[in-house]
Amino acid sequence: MTTKIAAQLQAAAQADPEVLRVLLVDDNASLLRFLVSAFTSNHCQVTTASTAEQALDLLGDDPYDLVVSDIKMPGLSGLDLLRAIKGRRPGTPVVLITGVPSVNSAVFGLRHGAYDYLPKPFSVTEVKELIQRLRRDRAEGNGNVNYPAGLSEELARRQGGVEVLSGIGELALQGLEPALFVEKVLEKTIRSLRGDGAVILLCDQDGKFNASRMGEPELVNQLLTLLHANFGDVVKSGGRETFTLTKQDHAFEALAALIPGVGNAMGILCMARDARNGAFLPDEKALLLGYAQTTAIALQKIVLREHLEKNLIDTISSFVVALESKDPYLKGHSARVSLYTGEIASVMALKPSDVVLFSRAGMLHDLGKLVIMDNILLKPRQLTEEEFELIRSHPVVGDKILKPLRFLSCEAKAVRHHHERYDGKGYPDALKGEDIPFIARVVTVADAFDAMTSDRPYRAKRPVEAAVAEVIRGARTQFDPLVAEAFVTIPIARLAEISRHLDLRSAEAPGAAAQPVVAH
Repeated sequence: MTTKIAAQLQAAAQADPEVLRVLLVDDNASLLRFLVSAFTSNHCQVTTASTAEQALDLLGDDPYDLVVSDIKMPGLSGLDLLRAIKGRRPGTPVVLITGVPSVNSAVFGLRHGAYDYLPKPFSVTEVKELIQRLRRDRAEGNGNVNYPAGLSEELARRQGGVEVLSGIGELALQGLEPALFVEKVLEKTIRSLRGDGAVILLCDQDGKFNASRMGEPELVNQLLTLLHANFGDVVKSGGRETFTLTKQDHAFEALAALIPGVGNAMGILCMARDARNGAFLPDEKALLLGYAQTTAIALQKIVLREHLEKNLIDTISSFVVALESKDPYLKGHSARVSLYTGEIASVMALKPSDVVLFSRAGMLHDLGKLVIMDNILLKPRQLTEEEFELIRSHPVVGDKILKPLRFLSCEAKAVRHHHERYDGKGYPDALKGEDIPFIARVVTVADAFDAMTSDRPYRAKRPVEAAVAEVIRGARTQFDPLVAEAFVTIPIARLAEISRHLDLRSAEAPGAAAQPVVAH
């Protein structure tokens, strides 16, 4: 100890000690009266609160030199109060009172910056010693108690909350499917708020609610039950505040925040935390509300984007249909390729969203022919070498048309490479084997099969069975053998059914492959 500090301490001992502003927090009235007497007799100005929530309200007015709080209280616990204080006023010393000191609570308290503990029962002498030590530490720190424990962690938590708000907004710009977007929101929310389970309930176009869930299954099921029972009250909250789904002394605490839509509720974001991991602090409740509101904005952007994309795809598909309608030999070709592609994707066990994507690629594969003049496309006589090269350029042209539409980047690969061969003898880039994008290898089989089973000016269509046999023979030369193997597992009756479709409007397929033609 330096001579200067020693002199300060000696002077302080000779003079009247400074009056410390102390906030005492305890739900036990008799213990609170004892604390008031003990601290008042040691030159302290005392303010009391019976709950952590009241204490937080008082902390918003004036700073205190010391907060003394019981750990176990209804509502927010003393440990929760400690965390909240470190977020609001990180320099305020906090002493925790506990009747049953435990390693877990001690570690938690020290990690989050507790100044000390008072284990029950304690005496006036122990309180006096605590106050003397606090005054000594304040003198050494020129009025401050220097202890960084818990501050950096609390600041990191709060910064993380802000980053999640920003991250949810960024997710809306990544072109994610709604289901994947919701999954990522759940991940971010659970990580940020230290949740043990979370649910997002969203209303679909038919007015039905679908639940996306994450966390411990039993806890999530209980959360859904609570949400069902309190659904009306959550909606009535109007998204202005979080709604508590559980009562005090419940095994876990559950909150719900409205995801507002236009006119009615778009959905609800729910979060649950095991009671042993602490209650939700006011700032955490505010963050959950912010996450729900940001999710609503992001979902509206996604829905709008999907509508725009669907309209654009429908327009392009209409151009393709119009192009093919000029040629009786090509009418319905792209729609049939779309259906064949969807069937292949389905039997290869691709996820439903990929089945839609692959089917859409089949619909758009001949897009590049839009810019080729009709007198060449519809020429009844043999093409010149120059005219034939123009026809062969349509994959590259189609790729250029789709290039600015980044949400169709996968489909663009199929458009460019659907005339590549597995043996490397195709065009436009002479790619070989697995260097050819997988989506293009699937469309290639579908395109070739439809060509074989359709009438052409120079030949009659082949029977479905003969065309299937040709696909088998072309494996490893023209076609990817795995794709060819998958294709031949499609029932002949289904292939024959598709071969009879003439245009987009008549195309329909059961199950997962039914919708891709009209993409969204």
